[in-house]
Amino acid sequence: MYRPPKHKTTAVYLLLLLCAAAIAIGIFVYFSFLPKVKKSVTLEAGSAMYDVKEFLTDKDDTAAYETDISALDLNTPGVYEIRIKANGKRYDSKLKIVDTRPPAAIVVDQAAPIGVELKPDTFLSDIRDATSVTTVYKTRPDFNKTGEQPVTLVLSDTSQNRTELPAILTLLDLKNKIQIEAGSPAPDINEYLNTADYKLSYETDVDKLNFNKPAVYDIRIKADNNTVTCKLEVVDTTPPTAVTMNRVIWAGESIKAKSFVKDISDATDVTVSYKVPPDFTKAGTSKINIILKDTSGNQKDLAAKLTVKKDTKAPVIIGAMNKTVYIGDKVSYKNNISVTDNKDKDVPLKIDSSKVNLRKEGSYPVIYTATDSSGNKAKKTITVTVRKYTVDRSVLDNLAQNILNNITNSSMTKRDKTYAIYKWTKGHIAYTGHSDKSDWVKEAYNGIKNGVGDCFTYFAVSKELLTLTEIDNLDVTRVGGRTRHYWSMINIGSGWYHYDSCPNVDHKESFMLTDTKLAQLSGERGNNYYNYNKDLYPATPKE
Repeated sequence: MYRPPKHKTTAVYLLLLLCAAAIAIGIFVYFSFLPKVKKSVTLEAGSAMYDVKEFLTDKDDTAAYETDISALDLNTPGVYEIRIKANGKRYDSKLKIVDTRPPAAIVVDQAAPIGVELKPDTFLSDIRDATSVTTVYKTRPDFNKTGEQPVTLVLSDTSQNRTELPAILTLLDLKNKIQIEAGSPAPDINEYLNTADYKLSYETDVDKLNFNKPAVYDIRIKADNNTVTCKLEVVDTTPPTAVTMNRVIWAGESIKAKSFVKDISDATDVTVSYKVPPDFTKAGTSKINIILKDTSGNQKDLAAKLTVKKDTKAPVIIGAMNKTVYIGDKVSYKNNISVTDNKDKDVPLKIDSSKVNLRKEGSYPVIYTATDSSGNKAKKTITVTVRKYTVDRSVLDNLAQNILNNITNSSMTKRDKTYAIYKWTKGHIAYTGHSDKSDWVKEAYNGIKNGVGDCFTYFAVSKELLTLTEIDNLDVTRVGGRTRHYWSMINIGSGWYHYDSCPNVDHKESFMLTDTKLAQLSGERGNNYYNYNKDLYPATPKE
């Protein structure tokens, strides 16, 4: 048998080895250049996004999305660029979103009053599709024909996929809407009947509805075996009512239109206005036209009278009287002074005391002026007489304070303290009919120290004790009569009252008397006993 030379055998083996290596290299190169990612992937609209491996030609490769998948709209058909990183390299692919599924929905048969046009989507619930869906009737129903009608609903999505669904429309011989006046009770349900005689019942709880204001309500009504929705319209066609009142004001003041009416009645809110604004500056009586208007536009015209008064009366200054003071005293010119006016509650009071010299004996004028808001002016001049002390005031105060320490205490009310002063003064001084009326301080000292005097003495002692007890008091002097008489007006916080500690033969009480009681007692005693200038003093409380 022939055997080739050994060197030829070796050459064959080398050739075979080279061929195998070439084949291996070719296979490696081929597979190295094969694409790792598909050119495109198709996804049904509305589906969840694929895992990244769906894009790979070899699902054993390691890959990840570099495109932000969460930003993609998977419900809208279209082509989207997708970048993927696989085995360390980046690849581009496409995601094709397609919509091939027709819409789906649940059909709900409908019943309605005759003449009511229902939209096609009224018959549908739970419409399902990845894209937006429109619904139309395949053939428009006859909404003016009572009874059952078959209808076909055509559902189309944005990709022109279509679904046809059958439904039943039942039209009942009922009124679609009734009206009631605002403020009325719930209507009788049978008002919804036309000619047919259905057995009706409310499914809507009408007792919970507000019939006091205009509104339109959807009312669910069961008619035999069908349930329909009808309208209940609450209307307001009734104008407001009210009672008018005439008004009186001062010239220059103003008054709102609402002040002319009371007991306004309407189902809705009402505004009140003038038809023509009045002239508040012109004195006289005029007819005023008032307009009531509710929120529904209903209007009522009413007439009233407005009287405008002009203020020509000057204020009255009360309590401004001549004063006697002593050199070095401090004088309160405003204390116990008040101003009343027929129009104004608070009238400014000006006091000119510039000519008074409290360091020198003499008589000085003090001028009080009060002007009201209408310009009416009152003027009163008093005389302040400045004298030298004839009795040291501190000595009198010490004497008086010792008395108060004995007859009053901190637990007593002002009234109790005042009555204690009244009783002590009346019981301490013996009436002799004589006193020095030129100096009340000197006479008060005499009354306390010597216990004798006349009405001026009782007055002076009371004045000292009341003043130290911080009880407001005014000096009152009789006008007319054969002799002079002195007493006080006091205010313990409940108004001004008359106070007279001087005894009388009738032994009647004269503590905290009203004007009425004082006049009665004066009449009984005669001789103008308590006659005085009332314009100078405040009025007491009524009985």
